[in-house]
Amino acid sequence: MWLPVADVLLVMEIVSPDSEGVDTVTKRSEYAAASIPQYWVVDQDAAQTVPMHRLDGDQYVARATMPLAWVLNTRSDEHGLG
Repeated sequence: MWLPVADVLLVMEIVSPDSEGVDTVTKRSEYAAASIPQYWVVDQDAAQTVPMHRLDGDQYVARATMPLAWVLNTRSDEHGLG
């Protein structure tokens, strides 16, 4: 099921080792151009953190970094995401 871009509130990008540049640079700028308000990155770092970004104008700014376990265990409706 495809949604209109205007209905997308959050993109969670899971970074693949073989496409790190595309996942973290190219797609990030495409999401910003589409005015998607939030962009979170699930990277394969040893600390297992998820940097969370909020759109400010035409680019994303870092908002917070949370542990991956928190992201996986948090219900979206508790935090205004769903």
